[in-house]
Amino acid sequence: MKTLFHFAFLTTLIFSCSPKIGSTITSKQTPLSDTDFVLVLQQQDDFINDGIEIGSIKSGDNGLSTNCTYFEVVDRLKQLARQNGANVIKITEHKMPDRWSSCERLTAKIYRVPNFRKHEKEIEWTANRKLTWEDFKGSPKIISNSNTAAQTYCGFGFQTNYVTILTKAKIFTKNTFTCNLSWVRPDQKDKADLLEHEQGHFDLCEVYTRQLRKKLEEKKLTVLNLNADANIIFKDVYALYLDRQELYEKETNHGVNRQKQIEWTEMMSAELNDLSSYAK
Repeated sequence: MKTLFHFAFLTTLIFSCSPKIGSTITSKQTPLSDTDFVLVLQQQDDFINDGIEIGSIKSGDNGLSTNCTYFEVVDRLKQLARQNGANVIKITEHKMPDRWSSCERLTAKIYRVPNFRKHEKEIEWTANRKLTWEDFKGSPKIISNSNTAAQTYCGFGFQTNYVTILTKAKIFTKNTFTCNLSWVRPDQKDKADLLEHEQGHFDLCEVYTRQLRKKLEEKKLTVLNLNADANIIFKDVYALYLDRQELYEKETNHGVNRQKQIEWTEMMSAELNDLSSYAK
């Protein structure tokens, strides 16, 4: 079974800026590689440190320039965290663009923990990371007249940079599985077929994330058409996505029909391959 969500953020301003990055390091660790995963936790996320607190990092406003959306700032903070051996960033302050700055400004503490996965709140889709039952951290819900064994909570959306008549629109799409809202009944954790079915919901979400990315890129969005056209595209893709998720549930009988499940798994794999040029 799946539960779906969506999100979309659009902003148009006159100016944008690049982040000014700084750090205060008290316990530097062995640096990570440029490809090592760094977990980012938001202000509202609970976190109990079971490792080493390395220090703090911060992004500020460096003037009227470019490249200071949330996603761009976080990428730079991840680089700084890796250099100091941290695999967890815990945001402690997040200032949104306002009359004083068009940048998103973040302050965070960084940590080195033995197993970052136990602290994950959401998982972004990647080809080499498949869901495990440990990722389903929510509490099973009693659903009236239902024998639901598991529930996957996933969805996608997009955000743009601050676009002007002189700058090109940048589109940032995101497809996430929400750990604390996804759950499995304890007596079902030995069912590999069920886990494959739940992974299918997440894979299908990635198919339409790439469809969204493709259509937004093809539209040639500017400051003049960004708000109206991007929202229309998103709503159209999301409607198709909802219909397809329902069809997936119906044809596979929630994963019980093994032959149909195999067919859907192969079909989604082929669609992801066809849209590989629109992978993140």
